[in-house]
Amino acid sequence: MNLDSGNIRFRHRFEYGLFKAFDGVLSALSWTLIWTLGETLGLCFWAIDGRHRRVVRNNLRSSNLKLTPEKIDQLTRHAFTHYGGFFLSLIKLRHASEEELEQWIQVDGLEYFDEALNEGKGFIQLTGHYGHWEAIALAQSAHGRSLDVIGRALDNPLLEKISLAFRTRFGNRVILKNGALRESIKAIKEGRGVGFLLDQDGLGEGIFVKFLGQWASTHASAGALVAKYQIPILPVFSWMDQGRIHVQFHPLVRLSPSGHADQDTWVATQVMTRILEEQIHRDPRWWFWLHNRFKTRPNHENPALSPLPPKEWLELSKSY
Repeated sequence: MNLDSGNIRFRHRFEYGLFKAFDGVLSALSWTLIWTLGETLGLCFWAIDGRHRRVVRNNLRSSNLKLTPEKIDQLTRHAFTHYGGFFLSLIKLRHASEEELEQWIQVDGLEYFDEALNEGKGFIQLTGHYGHWEAIALAQSAHGRSLDVIGRALDNPLLEKISLAFRTRFGNRVILKNGALRESIKAIKEGRGVGFLLDQDGLGEGIFVKFLGQWASTHASAGALVAKYQIPILPVFSWMDQGRIHVQFHPLVRLSPSGHADQDTWVATQVMTRILEEQIHRDPRWWFWLHNRFKTRPNHENPALSPLPPKEWLELSKSY
């Protein structure tokens, strides 16, 4: 990555210097202590960040999880403590050896990755902002199962260089969001897997699918690739388990094409979204409830937004 010194501002250098100072101190701490400090930091933000507390509570109340007020309070606090640990743990993972990754991350179900890869026609590796998504790609590549992951470049080019090195250190490739569809098609034609996190608000560019009981604007790129190239979906999720990160790959999901591109894209997107929802229902503690997932609402009077799907499409998606 070439850095143009003309694009480096004082703020970038200040942020980089601050990161390096914390990186030097925190990387020397133990894995357990890093998580404890991160959870404590998250608890501090829970106490002072009223805006994000409201986002979490609104997400939980409006979901179809049927939570009691006591459970909402518990999950709200956990959302902050978990992601405090998540962000500090990235420093340890950045420096981790393969032996340390084996100690800190348990990976199960890699045979499903191998099954998808051996078909030779590419696949979509599906996850969401659930558990420790950065650990998934890092751990699987350390086990020799690399893939292409889609991500947004950081605003700070100095920190982006560090982030890119972290994500690609064991053979993964990063596809930047600008031009992601073109590069994803190229990867699929090479028989590689492309990783998608499918639980962000698609804004005006998304299509509406059902998620946690609401219509949610969702990016359709992964669904379009599944529909066009008739490739399998490989779900994978992670969560914390007694101080370790547990990564679990699930059996492949295959969809039957109807020959109607819009319908097949929508059905694929809905099926993948439902897979994410089912994981959240199994254990809601690990989803990123701090994200305002339902900011974009359906509005038939706004031609810039995607219309809701026909009822028969929704019924068809339930057959998978």
